[in-house]
Amino acid sequence: MLHQLPKRGIWTDQPASRWEDALVSGNGSHGVMVFGDPVQDTIIGNHCRLYLPQGNSYDLPDMAPYLEEMRAIIRENGYQQAISYYYQKATELGYQGLTMSDPSHPGFHLHVETDHQNYSDYKRSINYETGELVVSYKVKEKSYYRKTFVSQDCNQIIHSLSPGSYKIKLEDYQHPKMSQISQVDQKIIHSHFDYRYSDGGYDVMIEVEAEGIKPLANEIGFELNSANPVLIRMEILPYGHKSKRSIIRNKINLSNEYSRLFTKHAAIHKEMFQRVELKLARDEERQQSIWSLVKKAKERGQITPVLLEKMYDAGRYMYICSAGELTPNLQGIWTGTFEPAWSGDFTFDTNVELSIAAALSSNLLEGLEGYFRLIKELMPGFRENAQKYYGARGVMAAIHASNSGKHVHWNQEWPLHLWTCGAGWLAHWYYQFYRFTGDKLFLQNEALPFLEEIVLFYEDFLVEDPDGTYRFTPSYSAENGAADNATQDIAVAKEVLTNLSEAYQILGYPAEKIKKCQEMKNKLPTYQVNEEGALKEWLTPEKGENYNHRHFSHLYPVFQSREFNDETNPEMWQAARTAFNKRLEAWLLNEEGDTSSTHGRMHSALCATQFHMPELLDDIFRLLIDHHCFYSSLMMSHYNEQQIFNVDGNGALPQVVHEMLVDFSNGRLTLLGALPASIAKGEMKGVHLPNQMIVNKLTWNLETKHVELQIVSKIDQEIKMYLPLYPEVELNQQTIMLQRNKPVSFQINL
Repeated sequence: MLHQLPKRGIWTDQPASRWEDALVSGNGSHGVMVFGDPVQDTIIGNHCRLYLPQGNSYDLPDMAPYLEEMRAIIRENGYQQAISYYYQKATELGYQGLTMSDPSHPGFHLHVETDHQNYSDYKRSINYETGELVVSYKVKEKSYYRKTFVSQDCNQIIHSLSPGSYKIKLEDYQHPKMSQISQVDQKIIHSHFDYRYSDGGYDVMIEVEAEGIKPLANEIGFELNSANPVLIRMEILPYGHKSKRSIIRNKINLSNEYSRLFTKHAAIHKEMFQRVELKLARDEERQQSIWSLVKKAKERGQITPVLLEKMYDAGRYMYICSAGELTPNLQGIWTGTFEPAWSGDFTFDTNVELSIAAALSSNLLEGLEGYFRLIKELMPGFRENAQKYYGARGVMAAIHASNSGKHVHWNQEWPLHLWTCGAGWLAHWYYQFYRFTGDKLFLQNEALPFLEEIVLFYEDFLVEDPDGTYRFTPSYSAENGAADNATQDIAVAKEVLTNLSEAYQILGYPAEKIKKCQEMKNKLPTYQVNEEGALKEWLTPEKGENYNHRHFSHLYPVFQSREFNDETNPEMWQAARTAFNKRLEAWLLNEEGDTSSTHGRMHSALCATQFHMPELLDDIFRLLIDHHCFYSSLMMSHYNEQQIFNVDGNGALPQVVHEMLVDFSNGRLTLLGALPASIAKGEMKGVHLPNQMIVNKLTWNLETKHVELQIVSKIDQEIKMYLPLYPEVELNQQTIMLQRNKPVSFQINL
């Protein structure tokens, strides 16, 4: 059999030398990483529930009695003294200082050894469309294959080896914070892990189906010599986790068992992957090796259509693999280390939000079920944060979380406990889920109760100035400094109150509830513009701007809540645009910027789609390529030069592509709003939009200046068409009537 190089996927001609560069797959519960070395291969098993307890205290200091004193110090002496006072009081109460959340960790390392040193014609590939990983090579003209997938059907990692002789060994982790007891029984390896600092742990079951199988003498594993393909089935079972199916020991037909299992899985994975489709390239371009495609883009000095298509597919692939039981963490569902950067946890001040950015528009609702499940599991900690730090009812999200939602990740240098808008930002997707689906049961049972708890926090936390205006004090603009009334705090509160008010109206709640939301909204501070004409990041005169920073928090009304645009509030829109331009000059396009950051580049790109800046998108794509910000799987790195495996960029990139092509907010359907000239023609199918609209098909050709659009709405509605880059187009700003479930087609000449 030939190695079928994937059209939707990647391949390279070198094995991985480190876990970050491994082939990756997953099913939203299990993940797998395959190095692909013919001689000494490593398969790493991952599971979304594996976070290693460190034995740290998650007891929160009861700081509520000291809040008013802290606020007084803020008023009289400023934030530095106030934070110092607060930290001193917390340590007196036993607070141990900034504490990382329990880190994600691998479930097992399985090693496969051969005597295939003199191999040739090596290839390894990921098929994004099916989730299959394939390694192929030749030894003395004989072809060998290794194939892997993580089943969407039976919830196991499945690995197949060509007929031959192999040693298969399970690594003994010998980790001080957990015990490992392993045993071999006929053809099954069973390893039992107990965490030292909690009652938790997990089991690993590995079943090897092969001929000539014998246990190894001094190691956990087998040696075998099989005339038929070898089948390995792997499963990770965290305590209390109900697996869909346990290892089955029935007699199986080795010659076709892999194909049978793969066919069942691939049907599920492929259906999810094909819900949306971006076509920018020809098949012969798609089948080039990933590094040759990157090299061509570097030589061209800008993204190529085929590479953008690959990156788009990689983003959706990451999400399908990593979201389901929970939501992607910083590293999706993958890790090869017990000490990942920032614990490889759920980081809520920008990263989780970016990793799920395209979930709704890509119609991957199953993944968001995992997101909602995660938030529900963290809610007890979120409630305790609100009560202990601010004496408030309701919820306050931690910035970092894994096994606990309690917020202990702060100190004087990083006063992250002052960032109170996290829960409101997380709630954005609850209301958007309703807007995309029209699911009123979800709105009533999930979205509305969460929004109400956030508003309860605001009721107790906010103070009023003499003129009746609310003041957010303390307040923090994520990782960029503290001052009263951070703009993101106001923007998030405004979105929460607007969405809750709308939910009450839709569900027929009493008018006084709606009125209360409106009254609270009216008390929020108004946005401010500085002397340079830029939207301020903190709405207090004494706090100046720090434009050289990777976070774009104060532009939340632009990239996230879509609170205003050039029509609804031209003055504020221009101020936001000026603030964005300042950030571009000082940080994004400045070689001396404070630090490289893929998440900062993605938020820049999401702003660029709204400000209709196609050339800037080209710049951002080029920065990712020039600075080597992804591995051969096309999973991204946080920093330049492949530093720190991080998938938030992967999650955001499909949303950037969707928004640059078709977008909807404030009653306006924007077409080709930020389409770079480098992507001169293409086709997009299946993108979902708010207000229950689906773009069945969009094709564009900038050379022939022709666009075709077919859109369908699940409800009757009026929208306006908007082509900001083509103001002369006849359809611009025309009102379009969409009737329920009736597709409407447009032919547009640019």
